[in-house]
Amino acid sequence: MNIFKETVQYNNNRYVVELPFRKHWNELSNNISVAKQRFRVYGEGYEEIKPLYTQYKETIQDYLNQGIIEKVNDTEINVHKPMYYLPHQAIKKEGRVTTSTRIVFDAASHQANELSLNDCLWPGPNLNPNL
Repeated sequence: MNIFKETVQYNNNRYVVELPFRKHWNELSNNISVAKQRFRVYGEGYEEIKPLYTQYKETIQDYLNQGIIEKVNDTEINVHKPMYYLPHQAIKKEGRVTTSTRIVFDAASHQANELSLNDCLWPGPNLNPNL
């Protein structure tokens, strides 16, 4: 709760809170090869399914516009600063009243014998109801 209280900010009509790290960024390895491999497996087929590809691109652009994600160009990469890439894929559910396509980010992804982003964060409370 202290991390929340210390890092909460109100920007552009919304609240922003830093991720609750329990370990430092420098313990994360650069996992770009894992993210690229995941994209090759899941991403390349989207162009063959034009409606899904269009929805995927629109959703990514919306995330960029909202500041949820950011694009990092090769020239902006600082080799002295740890960087973690979140592999992602589109999940499509037909018949949804709201968005039928959503993007799922995988913070549990990691290279062999390395930490994932999830490994470096404090877990949140269990919000599942008791049975």
